[in-house]
Amino acid sequence: MSESTKNRTTPLIASVCYVRHVVSEPQACARFVSDIFGLQQVADQNGEFAFRSDERYRSVSLSRDQNDGASVGIEIWDGATLEEIGKRLREHSFIVRAANSDECRRRYVYSALLAEDASGNRIDLVTRPTRSGRRYFPPRDAGIVQFQGIGLRSTDHVRDLAFWRLLGAEVTDWVGDIAYLRTDNLHHRIALYPSRRNGLLYAAFEVEALDQIMQNSYFMQENQVKIVQGPGRQSASRQIFLHVEGPDGLILSYVNGMAEMSGSPRPARQFPLTATSLCNWGSESKDVPELSALG
Repeated sequence: MSESTKNRTTPLIASVCYVRHVVSEPQACARFVSDIFGLQQVADQNGEFAFRSDERYRSVSLSRDQNDGASVGIEIWDGATLEEIGKRLREHSFIVRAANSDECRRRYVYSALLAEDASGNRIDLVTRPTRSGRRYFPPRDAGIVQFQGIGLRSTDHVRDLAFWRLLGAEVTDWVGDIAYLRTDNLHHRIALYPSRRNGLLYAAFEVEALDQIMQNSYFMQENQVKIVQGPGRQSASRQIFLHVEGPDGLILSYVNGMAEMSGSPRPARQFPLTATSLCNWGSESKDVPELSALG
């Protein structure tokens, strides 16, 4: 670790800023993301379907491109921090390389390092992601106010935690071996779920209040959309959630009320891998093993 990093007062990670997802039916998924889930579709020049959820130019993109169409965008504080993180990852034998100008253009960022965790999840470490000069205006009033965070499948629990710790993330709580990772004052922005395969598990979007969680639940039922889990509340973070599934197994979530971390630091708490630890309201996921107490 460099002397400048030891003495820094700013965080390494500024935000979790986007997800890029590979789907076999992008048009069907695009209709779901826009008309059903409630994100604003925006024009994209890269042959992808792109969507906004807040002031960012885009939060979600859908593509058929297996080679460069799937990744999670993590905004890094600045260029010097990005360089330092790249050095750390290489020293610990993680895959990382500088993005070329075309790859940055496709991601709408100023600069980027393209990395992989131990599970093979593609993580874009980016600076200066593009903001939109226009007001966020969704096709329906789902109550979405911002992109909140992600759940990732992890096939290499120990090494994946090492990857995120090199980026400055810390474990806030455990549920079994599910790790909730904090990057700012919220309980977590990233959750790692032990799994037999890698990839994005879900992308979560904050809504205004509990009312919007319930309204969206009724809306999904009326439109015969599969609810994977919820409405429910996580025991560790106190976050209220609703996980819904679209075409190609794409899981998107409405969330609200996550606990903020304040006061004196505390060690990560351990919760048992039980249904009540995952949801103390009693909702269970029967079809997604990572969200189930059965694993």
